[in-house]
Amino acid sequence: MTSVVSKKWVWCWIAIFFALIEVRGQSASTQLPRFEDYPAGQIYKGPPAELKLDKPWTRMYATVIRDGVEYAYSSDNPQKGANFAGHLIVVKWGCGAPCLRMAIVDAESGEIYYPPITFEGDGPQNFDLPLLSPPDSVSQNPEVQFRPNSNLIIIKATPSPSGNHPSYAFYFLWRRGQWTLLRKVPLTAP
Repeated sequence: MTSVVSKKWVWCWIAIFFALIEVRGQSASTQLPRFEDYPAGQIYKGPPAELKLDKPWTRMYATVIRDGVEYAYSSDNPQKGANFAGHLIVVKWGCGAPCLRMAIVDAESGEIYYPPITFEGDGPQNFDLPLLSPPDSVSQNPEVQFRPNSNLIIIKATPSPSGNHPSYAFYFLWRRGQWTLLRKVPLTAP
């Protein structure tokens, strides 16, 4: 009789164990990426390298990109130096109302990168970010969030410019010169 009771308890504990694993797995999959989950390591403090203007759009916007890098290192900037992923400088500039362009500059190498998503989608290489067009609202510039000590960038935008398409929060990870989409979460109307 004791052995039957012991076996029931063993099976009960096994069932509880697997139930806890299932609940933990579900909560982890619904948790949004956070800046602190993707640390960048040491932040580059040296002077910016000379810009490499070898990509199609970089020469066209060389002046505004160069100005953005100079501002990142100016005494007027309270957060002097690299502002993303430890050694990158996110340079943003307007191009109308609404319109926002963005380049990512490696302060150590001078390499210039395109944003992870553009007005034309996530494949074309240009600096034009998609607008943020919430339902029943006027289009506006996308929201872009990043930190000097994190490899995560969050862009809130509407990827398709035509029709009534949903807006998303895109969570992109920067690693070894490449963007990886971690999550794409629909934005709810206010």
